[in-house]
Amino acid sequence: MSSNRYEITKEIYITDVISNDDIPSLVKYLNNPNIYANTLRVPYPYTTDDGEAFVQMIKTTSSANNRFFTIRFEENDELIGMCGIHGSDTNNRISEIGYWLGEPYWRRGIASAVITKVLEIAKIQYKNLVRIEAQIYAWNTASRRLIEKCGFTYEGLLRKRVHKNGEDIDIVMYAHIIE
Repeated sequence: MSSNRYEITKEIYITDVISNDDIPSLVKYLNNPNIYANTLRVPYPYTTDDGEAFVQMIKTTSSANNRFFTIRFEENDELIGMCGIHGSDTNNRISEIGYWLGEPYWRRGIASAVITKVLEIAKIQYKNLVRIEAQIYAWNTASRRLIEKCGFTYEGLLRKRVHKNGEDIDIVMYAHIIE
């Protein structure tokens, strides 16, 4: 695994390194009903086993179209969130962005700074990329505002797109077009 590091602020950086040492932080921040309620793929409760499986999945993802970044504190290297670009193996012109940040760090400008940096990296690394999508639960107004702040445009409502907790849930689609 590579070890690229990108400064976000004096206190925060992102890197493409994740290890088993990060599992306690994954459990600490992802074992949260508010994170679960607003993410598409994070289970709740979030256990050490979930963390181990996630770290293993990241380490074995071999597609050149996927890029994951951990969000960390400069002071102690603690993982406090993640942001990733997930590309298609069949269409290298389109990717999807996903992100989460530990709840104590919400509304501090960290997520918007990280997403902006990840978009910058994606534009350089993926020369054929023309579209980055974000799929967000329709009720998640904070995430919708965040992604709009980062230059994404609302494209529409995908009715009953996700099945979670026995319900079919509407998703809103946003896209960042690279020209």
